[in-house]
Amino acid sequence: MQKDKYGSYDSLSSGGMPRIFWIIVGVATALAIFLVLFLLLRGFQDGQRQSEAQRRQQIAIYLQNGHDAAAEDNQQLALEAFRRVLILDPENEEAITGIGNLLNRPADQPSPAAVIAVPTPDAPVPTPTSPNPLAVTWADAQDLYNAGRWEESIVRLRQVRLVDADFERARVEEMLFTAYVSLGTEKSNSGSLEQAVTLFDRALDIRPTATEIRATRDDTAQYVDALTYWFADWAKVIELLNDLYTRNPGYRDVSQRLQKAHLEYADTLSRQSDWCSAAEEYTAAIRVQIAPGLVEKQTEFQTLCAQNPTGLADVEGSDLAAGEAAGVAASPAPVLVGGLGTGRILYAAMDAVDGRYRIYAQPVTASVRPVMLVEDALQPALRADGQRLAFRNIRGDQRGLGSYDPGTGLRLRFTNYAEDSFPSWNGEGNQLVFASDREGDRRWRIYTAWADGNDDGVSLGYGQDPRWHTGSNRIVFRGCDERGNSCGLWIMNGSGGDRLPLTSVPGDAHPSWSPDGRYIVFMSQERSGNWEVYRVDVQSGAVLQLTNDAGIDGLPAVSPDSSRVAFLSNRDGSWKIWIKPINGGADQLLAPITGDLPNWMEHKIQWVP
Repeated sequence: MQKDKYGSYDSLSSGGMPRIFWIIVGVATALAIFLVLFLLLRGFQDGQRQSEAQRRQQIAIYLQNGHDAAAEDNQQLALEAFRRVLILDPENEEAITGIGNLLNRPADQPSPAAVIAVPTPDAPVPTPTSPNPLAVTWADAQDLYNAGRWEESIVRLRQVRLVDADFERARVEEMLFTAYVSLGTEKSNSGSLEQAVTLFDRALDIRPTATEIRATRDDTAQYVDALTYWFADWAKVIELLNDLYTRNPGYRDVSQRLQKAHLEYADTLSRQSDWCSAAEEYTAAIRVQIAPGLVEKQTEFQTLCAQNPTGLADVEGSDLAAGEAAGVAASPAPVLVGGLGTGRILYAAMDAVDGRYRIYAQPVTASVRPVMLVEDALQPALRADGQRLAFRNIRGDQRGLGSYDPGTGLRLRFTNYAEDSFPSWNGEGNQLVFASDREGDRRWRIYTAWADGNDDGVSLGYGQDPRWHTGSNRIVFRGCDERGNSCGLWIMNGSGGDRLPLTSVPGDAHPSWSPDGRYIVFMSQERSGNWEVYRVDVQSGAVLQLTNDAGIDGLPAVSPDSSRVAFLSNRDGSWKIWIKPINGGADQLLAPITGDLPNWMEHKIQWVP
């Protein structure tokens, strides 16, 4: 082997191979190790998700076995099935109710002595010879209550009431009331306000005359309502927050929220050249709290108001004209051949009798009644294969995002936060994108989560109203840039990257893709001063106004063939489904909805095959 003039081997290693060869081998080995570790981690995560899905399916099977055995009067088998459910899910309400019904059977029926205390995952399964199951459950409830473990104590106390409603009735009700209030307060302090409202409601069911708790509950509920309308209806936000501020000025951050709402509304009005109303909003904001710059802006708008009191201004050169080619759909236009189209429109509505929300499927055929799909649910999102319906679950013990399989009746729970809302499937049908204000600052964020078990999701950043395009890895949403400016509709990929602005009007909301990916339909109040439906071309950014009515037109969805748009409207005094061509034309009535929409902004519709 030859040395160079510097006395070193410049091309060969001690083993006779080029040094570059060993570098390549080292890099390749490191990459291989990394790949193996990645695959092992991914396999572990997939295994966890698969195990959770299997656990939930096993729960469904045990529940069905329990109900079947109870119907056949096989008490021991039914009790054993419900017991197995509670090992897997200690708070399963259906199993608790089933055990309570069996234990409350008359004495001449088979004895329930085989049922002992409800097992928990970290406690051994009791033996069939253990005495007095009610006494054991009652002792467990008291221990949990005295330890301040409110959620667990509530489960045990409810079990006591199911077994014997008269057992220590006064004491059980007192403990339940205190536990509900204490847990509700904890949830409120942590920012889980919707859960707090539910818990306060349960406390008030026990003690309706608890005026202090009712006041706390009403304040919390009104604050949540105001946040629901945030960015969607500033006038409604201000109405709710102003009432709350007048009643309880020290509640959370209501004063800051109220001032912020006045300022946001003023900016919205100024973009419509309504200078006088904008000046009034700044005046109202100053009344709440003085802050630097407010008086100057108030004076600026008052001056503009004096110069142009009608609020009419040349909008040429405005943000709307500069950023988009706006238009109004020509009307009337020829109705498309084929009438209303085909498929089904999914929506949710509240029953006026029992107050429960239900999801319905309305066939796109005249004079055909809708079919009820699932109860205690909002915001339907059917997977592309039609086999799984995701929704926002509003059942008290299952709040968050869940799903229902029409073919099997299986219900799953995907997330655990009551604030999680507006789910939308990706093209593969294994992930959901959704929005939530679950964090303590109550700001809306967008998350993605795997749709095969409990997964609280990964945050993609601030935003609302996300919709995944099923034919590509693109999500449209309502948001702003990283500095909180340039608000409107945006598009990003499924990982939160490649963000691009689509519209420049902050009030644009509830976007929905056309299946061909060419258009996005949305609703906006800020563009015309009334809620109307619009269409934006994804490539050019050109905007077309589709509806023009004095009532509310909103919550649009596009037909499976991308030719028509369905939307909800109360234009004639009640909520109905309307359809029109996506390129503009006559509005056609499909059907009234079954029920009511007390808070229509919390809803969405979906047009499926």
